[in-house]
Amino acid sequence: MRIAVLDDNQCIGEMLQHYLELEGHTVVVYCSPSKFLVNIIEPTTASTPLDLLIVDLFLSEGMSGGEVIHQVRKIFPDLPVILISAASAWQIETARRAVSGVKVLRKPFSMASLLALIQELKHE
Repeated sequence: MRIAVLDDNQCIGEMLQHYLELEGHTVVVYCSPSKFLVNIIEPTTASTPLDLLIVDLFLSEGMSGGEVIHQVRKIFPDLPVILISAASAWQIETARRAVSGVKVLRKPFSMASLLALIQELKHE
């Protein structure tokens, strides 16, 4: 799968990239929501440039993961998304309600949990 990881913690992004690439995925990591949006939305083509977006709930630059998902879904409404966060349960639930159709993983999570969720999304 072609996966984009958006997390303002570069260490987390690189760790996810490393493990997902070991599983055969092509992964691009972004730490900046604005750079990610420019790269995914600007080159508007007929097809989605990604198969999956993994995005942190709380990002830098005053933009939340939920806002990023809304922007991306305007152009790619069917793009599967996994929202990751170390936020409290009520913050995660609020985000889940605000953004329909996303899967959620609470940090810290195991790579096995992430890979299982990716497999689940592949079969939807």
